[in-house]
Amino acid sequence: MLQIHYIRVSFARSVLFLARPAVFLVLGLALVALVACSSSGGDDPPDNGGKSSGGGNSSISSSSGGGNSSGGGGTSSGGGGTSSGGGGVSSSGGGSSSPSNLDNLGLENAIVIKYNNGSAPEIKNDYSGKVNITTTNENVVVTISDSIYHFVLTGSTSNGSLKISGDFKKSLYLNGVSITNSKGPAINIQNDKQVKNSKNSKRVNVHLVGGTQNLLSDAAGYKCKDFAENEEQAKGAFFSEGKLEFKDGGSLEVKGKCNHAIVADNDIEIESGIINVSEAVGDGIHANDRIQVKGGNITIKSEGDGIQSEKEATIGVNEWNVFSGGIINIQTTGIKSHGIVSEGPITIKGNVDITINVKGNGSKGIKSKSWVEFLGGKTSIQTSGTKHVEPGDTQDESNSAGIKLSADLMFKSGELTVKTTGEGAKGINVGITDKDGKASGNANIEGGKINVEAIDDGLRVHGTLKITGGTGSIKSKKKKAIDVDPTKWDGNKGSITTQDGVS
Repeated sequence: MLQIHYIRVSFARSVLFLARPAVFLVLGLALVALVACSSSGGDDPPDNGGKSSGGGNSSISSSSGGGNSSGGGGTSSGGGGTSSGGGGVSSSGGGSSSPSNLDNLGLENAIVIKYNNGSAPEIKNDYSGKVNITTTNENVVVTISDSIYHFVLTGSTSNGSLKISGDFKKSLYLNGVSITNSKGPAINIQNDKQVKNSKNSKRVNVHLVGGTQNLLSDAAGYKCKDFAENEEQAKGAFFSEGKLEFKDGGSLEVKGKCNHAIVADNDIEIESGIINVSEAVGDGIHANDRIQVKGGNITIKSEGDGIQSEKEATIGVNEWNVFSGGIINIQTTGIKSHGIVSEGPITIKGNVDITINVKGNGSKGIKSKSWVEFLGGKTSIQTSGTKHVEPGDTQDESNSAGIKLSADLMFKSGELTVKTTGEGAKGINVGITDKDGKASGNANIEGGKINVEAIDDGLRVHGTLKITGGTGSIKSKKKKAIDVDPTKWDGNKGSITTQDGVS
């Protein structure tokens, strides 16, 4: 019996020895499954992929052809939000899914919005408790309750939009996005009305991601002007209540088919990038406050003004609208549509290169109700329009001119070329004479190079004229090269030659 027992024990040990690898394999698989389950509970960092905010399961999948979320109209429950790939309403206010394939460009506090060309946009929002995002078809609405966030925009839509509201600074990264909206602005930035004057609310950094091409366009037919007080405004294809600052080296094309193309109820500043306003019913670039161009390559074709600032001069501010770098090319076609126009002063300096061609009757290349100073750069202006008389009011008439100022002209350096070809068009017209015969507006030329060729007066100065330097020529085909009260000019022309036409 003892021998038999020993044989059984030995057999059992042999079986256990042979089965040991299988046991270890089963235990290993069980351990892997346990780790996988624990990692799906929502504790991964935002950019590790596959996370569903709020701890829920995510059914959003990527589709290179602009596929639908949830595989064609299902729901994605990431803590309460639903996403419909069939064009319904998607709400991420309670915790949206976060697709792992959306590139956040390595930014902190980044929210990625990818338009899917007819399907519901994909959205990566790991801050759903603080940033509420809802979608209706291809229209995305974002509400910010705290902090500063970066919005990375990509993909395309021919019938969508982006609206962002909140009282904090926003950063947009245009990363190969194309947005066309048939019922309003392509991008609409609104501030909280209760904190509209807060410092953070008045800035929108627009990054044109290097190597990308971006397009924003609206359409005719929606209410894009003539707003009542306290009514939400949407004046153009790219509208912002806060300051717009354009940066980086990508390109942006904007089409303003209802009114303006790019418009801000604050400042507009351009540091770099390629900006092409290929069409604008209104102004190409319009700011309620000042405009500063420090660099970049800007092309504008508009029926209205090329670049307009509505802000009047501010006491204590020496430079208001400043053009100091980059290349600017402006073409306007409408009646009384000007190249660069401002209520306040204009400074042209540095290495900026400006070319302006205005064709409408009564149009000016540069117009200001304040003063203009040239401290450098290269400016070339051509006008082809004639006189415009307002219908029904023969007293309201306007001649074309290369430059028209209500106050002073100061030319210290740089290069200026002006050519007018329309009947009655002056080259440079400085100052005004009121109904009582009182003249104001002085011209002071100290240096630089000026070449003017006009049909009417080459240089008309209502106030005093002083020329102490500079080179070039001033010519008039039919009037005077220089038209000024002799008692307000000593006759010195420096090294500038003049040629009068036949009166």
